[in-house]
Amino acid sequence: MVSHRRAVILAAGQGTRLQPLTNGTPKTLLEVSGRPILDHILDSLEKNGYEEVIVVTGFESEQIRNHCEPRANSGLEFEFVHSDRFASTNNIYSLWLAREYAAGGFTLINSDTLVPSQSLGKLQQKDGSALLTDTEKELGDEEMKVALENGYVEEIGKHLDEADAEYTGVSKFSAEDAPSLFERIHRFIEHDDVNEWYESAFDDLFDRTAVEHVSVQKPWIEIDTPADLELARERWG
Repeated sequence: MVSHRRAVILAAGQGTRLQPLTNGTPKTLLEVSGRPILDHILDSLEKNGYEEVIVVTGFESEQIRNHCEPRANSGLEFEFVHSDRFASTNNIYSLWLAREYAAGGFTLINSDTLVPSQSLGKLQQKDGSALLTDTEKELGDEEMKVALENGYVEEIGKHLDEADAEYTGVSKFSAEDAPSLFERIHRFIEHDDVNEWYESAFDDLFDRTAVEHVSVQKPWIEIDTPADLELARERWG
């Protein structure tokens, strides 16, 4: 399947900052505007013509699989990859587990992130690799910051002292660039650096590969805390 029809959703985490809401429920199944976060993401994928969705699960994986099953009858094809190490690894390990399905190119979506479907469409239309970024948000210590130059990504990381945008948790890697990304992730995995953010591998890739950015439309939100969840419920229709 061509890369612009394939998406990888990372949904292995425990969502500890949202406890007790996530004590027995995956974060992506918490409701925003009367529907689970995951459904909003899947709706957006369907609207933009995606056909294959690889979901990396961990915590309460069966809930996610069962939730997705009815959607498989409406046109989306699902593959599920389970992380047995979800409690002791970060998202770089989750992405690594999807390599068999994603090496031909893919769109990456964190399962706690909501972006307008139009923004996902703009990202999808890029021929090459690109990050979906917010160039207007005031950046603090917790944001995953991005340094840009002439429309291309130079660096990414929470550590950046000077940055131009926040990474939204949504990105696209072309069939040409995806294998290089997974080669870089493999270097972390073979040294058991499984508690890194996948953006550490991104940063290495940006040194050698031209990756553009697409500005996200508003509203968008990453849901990490109860305050984020309440804000999402206020803003997201």
